[in-house]
Amino acid sequence: MRLLLTGDSLLARREDAHGPLINKALLNRRPSIKIDNTAIGGDQTPDLLRRAHNDVVIRPHADWVFILIGTNDAAAHKLVPLPEFTANVQQIMDQVGTVYAGARVVMITPPPVDERRQRTRSNARIREYGRAIQQVARQHGARVLDLYQLFMREPNLAAVVDGSLHDGLHFGKYGYGILADAMLEMVDGAVDK
Repeated sequence: MRLLLTGDSLLARREDAHGPLINKALLNRRPSIKIDNTAIGGDQTPDLLRRAHNDVVIRPHADWVFILIGTNDAAAHKLVPLPEFTANVQQIMDQVGTVYAGARVVMITPPPVDERRQRTRSNARIREYGRAIQQVARQHGARVLDLYQLFMREPNLAAVVDGSLHDGLHFGKYGYGILADAMLEMVDGAVDK
């Protein structure tokens, strides 16, 4: 099985691993899978829109595509307004949909942040952007992995989103374990969203 992951630093983040930590978490759970990870730290939807053709559409075919984008779009210091964000996600899905059937594309909502440490992102705004992702995914027949809700269900959100940067945004092994488990559940058909 081959997975293609793309988006921003939340999928590109290395922490202490030799490659993206999400890759390591997935491979620890399922050593036989192949992973292509084209995520780029700092990306917003305009960036992913520009590179979607090369980094998703014409890459070797994957069984599943996971897209996690929006955390940087929702940041006050580089805000992409919600209508523009929604239009960008729509165009990204239009491109990806030329190759992948919607049921094999999973849009991941941006996760919550620890607002005590994060000064440029609020959970209220992140939730709005996540709802826009859910709406666009439904229109395209794609699945949604609601990472926002998954993390909010944890008893200690601050621990989930505490990676080596301690910025309340970039998570570490604990958060990546939760994400990897949810991704594999989706692939295995245990979760149908």
